[in-house]
Amino acid sequence: MSFSADISRWVQKAQGNMDAAVRRDAVLASQSIVSMSPVDTGRFRANWNYSVGAPDESTSLWVDPTGGLTIRKIIAQSRGAKAGYVYYLTNALPYAQRLENGWSKQAPQGMVRLTAMDLPRRLEAYAASLK
Repeated sequence: MSFSADISRWVQKAQGNMDAAVRRDAVLASQSIVSMSPVDTGRFRANWNYSVGAPDESTSLWVDPTGGLTIRKIIAQSRGAKAGYVYYLTNALPYAQRLENGWSKQAPQGMVRLTAMDLPRRLEAYAASLK
């Protein structure tokens, strides 16, 4: 089954609320990506940015070793998400692509591609919980 078909089924179970589906998708994806991000100082986890319409390529010196603050920030930012827009979750640190491609022993399979493969299952599980 395709990812879009899974999303469509999930939206039906969410009683057609596309905006809620978009917000839940953002939350599930960010939780997965941030929590799978390798940690040395916590700067990489802290530099995941949520944006609308264009990637946010900013970086900061902020650290978040647990990822909790970053996830809460993304959840707060995604509260206004609506269907029909393009949303981004980006990390513009210079070593982000290397980490995604297996540079870290903590995340040898990356974070983004694993999340993309698992997200339909997580959305389906969430939809089942709405019954």
